[in-house]
Amino acid sequence: MTTYDDTEADGMNERGALLDFPGADELATAGHVEPLSERALARVLAEVEAAVATEGAAVTTKGATGVVVAMPERRLLGRQFGRRRALIGLLTTAAVATGVVTYANSGTTSAGTGAHSEARANTASVFLDDISTVAASQSAASGKYWKMRTTVGDEYISQSMDYYVVNSGKVYRKGLRPDWQVGPKDLDWKGLEQLTTDSGKLLGLLQSPPRPKSISPFDQAVTLLTDSPASPKLRAGVFKAMGGLKGVKLLGQVKDSTGRGGTAVEFAEARSLGQVIIDPKTSAILEYTFTWTAGPSKGKVTHETFLSTGFTDKLG
Repeated sequence: MTTYDDTEADGMNERGALLDFPGADELATAGHVEPLSERALARVLAEVEAAVATEGAAVTTKGATGVVVAMPERRLLGRQFGRRRALIGLLTTAAVATGVVTYANSGTTSAGTGAHSEARANTASVFLDDISTVAASQSAASGKYWKMRTTVGDEYISQSMDYYVVNSGKVYRKGLRPDWQVGPKDLDWKGLEQLTTDSGKLLGLLQSPPRPKSISPFDQAVTLLTDSPASPKLRAGVFKAMGGLKGVKLLGQVKDSTGRGGTAVEFAEARSLGQVIIDPKTSAILEYTFTWTAGPSKGKVTHETFLSTGFTDKLG
């Protein structure tokens, strides 16, 4: 039995009681709370001390890094928890009011505008919409090859869809790269250039009934964003379309296998789970992990870390 298993008279256990306070939903949605600044801390302390004077609790501070509230020992339930809820609610309200609560992709900016996402980015669709703006602001480029530099090696795709791998300075041709799947369409380099950039139409394509051996809509989108020479406008449309997929979820700030920080988004289907880490400052895909969660391949994981992607005019 945990320390949160006792039950109050109203049927709520202690854990539920502690979380039953004004502002709990906002705090949960926010994701995490940044350390308070000295100014913000002073404002919070002023509110807490006023409440403490009424409730008879004791408060100590830990410099500018936080507040320690010394709660009375547990006695009779009910009234005591009512006081705790009120005090915790006050702390939460003060934290939100002073702006110390941040959302999953706080601190990210949209290139070109410099506007912060912060409080808006509490859902995958909103976050991906913001990333769409970042992607659209990137400069268009061109080249003879599309290059993907990964932790495994360098890969190249030519305009004629020839696929090359470079290891230890040696170039190996691996045949033709399969066309990119976009719903019912299979597109080569030229076909990709003619693909719509409208997010609504792209979402419609991604949500088309699956074909034999087709990959998931999320996987199709991620492939376009990493393994293809998609233009900034197309990448923007794909990001926005991803946000419209049912089952896409914002996980928040994480680090990839190389230690780079980014924001993770995942997409769960009946038999698989895809997770992508995005650099919110550039819209670059840092890492993609695909896991089979059911079927004969259950437990199989495909993992790819992208160090850089872009156009080039030469191999090696």
